[in-house]
Amino acid sequence: MAENGNWERISSEKLMQTPYFALRSDGYRLPDGAIKDPYYVLERPDAAIIFPITPVGDVILVRQYRPPLGQMELGLPAGLVERGEDPEAAARRELLEETGFGGGEWEPLTALASSPSLKDNWAYLYLARNVEKTATPSLDEHERVDVVTVPVGDVADMIFSGKIVSSSGVAAAMLALYRLGGDTP
Repeated sequence: MAENGNWERISSEKLMQTPYFALRSDGYRLPDGAIKDPYYVLERPDAAIIFPITPVGDVILVRQYRPPLGQMELGLPAGLVERGEDPEAAARRELLEETGFGGGEWEPLTALASSPSLKDNWAYLYLARNVEKTATPSLDEHERVDVVTVPVGDVADMIFSGKIVSSSGVAAAMLALYRLGGDTP
């Protein structure tokens, strides 16, 4: 049985810093006095993930190559929250930049820790209804993104068949579908 109580951080050393993540080595004293050292932590910026639905009931997805997987990934629009940026503002910015869609009615679904035993960041999940094409996508220098629209009713099958694989994206989609309750958006 796990003991209750907080771990006390007794040391911390930054091992690596990049524009996308930092690697930190911490030492901890556990509530029973045991020492866990090293405990590695990936420091990552928070992320925003959007389940965007058009007025006709299509979900906006993005397809892009993911080098760590060695394959194309189909998923929800998402991106990093910049330092000091409100997560919903980041979500709106990322949706517009990646897809050219904006506007609509937005509601937060939840915030999740995608890998709390390793990473220190949060993923903020949003449902955006009635988004419309308002601009041309404005991609980063190395982004290559295809915008794909699918009927909202197809999304669960795409998850269960393995066509959508990002764990945070799957969580956002399932929470959005639950929130929608099967009603027409």
